[in-house]
Amino acid sequence: MNKKASVFSIGFILALCAVFAAGGRTPKELYNQALDFEDDENWYDASQYYLEVVAENPAYSDAWFRLANCCYRLGEYDLAFQYLENAERYEKSNSAIQNMKGMILLALGRIDEARLIFNDVLKKYPNDIDAHFGLAEIELYDGKYSGAEQQYTEALKRQGSNRKALLSLALLCAEQRRYSQAERYLRQAMQYYSGEPEVHYLAAIVYNMKGDYESAEKHERIAVEIKGNYEKAYELLAHTLFLQRRYADVIDLCDYLILKNRTNNSAWYLKGLAQDKLGSTSDAISTWASGLQACPQDEFMRMILELEVRKSLPLDDSRRPAWAAFHIDAARQYDSRFDKSGSAYEYQRALILEPTNKEARLAYADILELNGMHELYLRQLNFVRDNSDGNISTSLSDTIEAYSSLLQSTMAKKWKVEPFYLDKTRWSIAIFYTDEPAMLNHADSNRLTALAAGDIFSGVAITTVRTQVTPVSGYGEAFKNARASNFDYFVILSMSEGVDDVTLSSVMYSGRTGAEISKDRFYATGNNRLSTVLRRFRNSILGRLTVRGKILKRNGKTVLIDLGRSENILKDAQFRIVRKGSVRTADSGNGLSYRDDDVLGVLTVTDVGEEVSEAEISYHGFYDRINVDDEVILVSQPSQSGGMDTVPNADESGNPVVSNEVLGNELVAEIKKAVERPPLLDILRSIY
Repeated sequence: MNKKASVFSIGFILALCAVFAAGGRTPKELYNQALDFEDDENWYDASQYYLEVVAENPAYSDAWFRLANCCYRLGEYDLAFQYLENAERYEKSNSAIQNMKGMILLALGRIDEARLIFNDVLKKYPNDIDAHFGLAEIELYDGKYSGAEQQYTEALKRQGSNRKALLSLALLCAEQRRYSQAERYLRQAMQYYSGEPEVHYLAAIVYNMKGDYESAEKHERIAVEIKGNYEKAYELLAHTLFLQRRYADVIDLCDYLILKNRTNNSAWYLKGLAQDKLGSTSDAISTWASGLQACPQDEFMRMILELEVRKSLPLDDSRRPAWAAFHIDAARQYDSRFDKSGSAYEYQRALILEPTNKEARLAYADILELNGMHELYLRQLNFVRDNSDGNISTSLSDTIEAYSSLLQSTMAKKWKVEPFYLDKTRWSIAIFYTDEPAMLNHADSNRLTALAAGDIFSGVAITTVRTQVTPVSGYGEAFKNARASNFDYFVILSMSEGVDDVTLSSVMYSGRTGAEISKDRFYATGNNRLSTVLRRFRNSILGRLTVRGKILKRNGKTVLIDLGRSENILKDAQFRIVRKGSVRTADSGNGLSYRDDDVLGVLTVTDVGEEVSEAEISYHGFYDRINVDDEVILVSQPSQSGGMDTVPNADESGNPVVSNEVLGNELVAEIKKAVERPPLLDILRSIY
């Protein structure tokens, strides 16, 4: 049993003791009380009573089954599986138990095992509806909406008024923008279940997907009238009001939700968003700050807070250290897993919020030193000294003095070049998003994701990334804007979000020709999921950008180029020398193009510095036409495992040259094992 399940079990045992202390009742009475709680979706209290039932009668298989269902509804899948095994011990051939087992296996990502169970059930009981529901979920995991629809239709054929089948088909059709069919299934569901709040709640989701906010609001209000404590319906109503730009109403409703449940992250997030839309930026920041105290793991809320803080608050704002401290703690957790890439990212986020944070600055400096970036390491130490009012330790002072002495004869100083002032920008990328409202969870998530995706390139000196703050209608408008502004590439992003997972979809195009370069999906679940997909997105983009530099100085056949270890350059790297201003992106695909007449020669790196490198040139033809400022384009270099993950990483054909996983081997392996769950599945799974 994992730690989470253990804590959950302890909570149940304590609750069990409380129930015993309240007075004894027969197992049948306790079971009936648990059924009432379960019908009201009060999974915690239902679980307490079911636990007491099985304590009195360990062979009560239906109580074990329902206890497993409660844990399943609460997302405690491992614990649910354990309880279900107890039920199976007494009723091994019970199809309901087998179907529940299949659903738990699905939730655990064990799809093949679940498929076998559902198919076995249908062989014995061809009219079993729940087995069809399980197979429908498997079809959704495979991205086969038509297959899922067929399974739900098969269930509906066997029971024409089945609640789950009707509502699931309505949602599936809406997801595919077949709104007339979705409304037809909703009307059927209303004929049988119009008095049930969940039916109106799901109808509101369908109408939100359609963009019919007036109808959505009507069903949300009916849902909360029927069930006054229906928190999810209130959240959806606030979301719908936000989409209608009724921001004052959103704030009032979110205040109500926060009063009822201070840990309602959706209410905190949406209230701040509404305040920001009304121009009350300082109030929005205060709201998000309070929300993060109650819900510190809400990455979307933290990201939008930090983006606004960078724009609006002075550097000496007293709240910045607390916000930076969160990232320092996250960096320590990455350090404990020996993930230096992750810890470097978090220390950088801390320094963006509080540039003078000594702990973060020194920790980040240590990472640079570990990667052999001694000049950058010294630069960080000097920053700490210059911002400490002379109050630094003797050891730090001695380290600065030692490194200053050791770095007196760097390659940059030999050639009389100041690396700090070098302009290494070679690539420009535009990021766009469309105005498609999020189905649930965080409103305005496409805009926030696009802003965050641009922000994650902060500090990547070779690449300029700009996010258009307003949405585009689609590809045509994005291409027009990117081409008019001479961007090399443009990217259209969208974010889909489940209960505890996210999927970032990205399509990259040539800014010159509009040709599609790549189409990617980045999926992550659990903690740090937003930062995980953003870092993977950045790595994907940089892995397609060719390493480009220019000649800074020349002495005979020896030249100095503005690339070094900070760009992962190694000795014996081969570059093509191309006339200044004659390089452009390829017409299609990755890489670059240029005329053969503009190729002036080749160079081989002979000595690598941190920010610059020396190389020997050989020119094409009889005449020497190579000059300062001519471009150099990476052709090949010795193989390298690991390196800086914030720089372009491709040769002239657009192929990555460094094997550089940005997330650490353990996390990468975990991501590859994860099965992407469509966001719609969380809603379908909640229907009973």
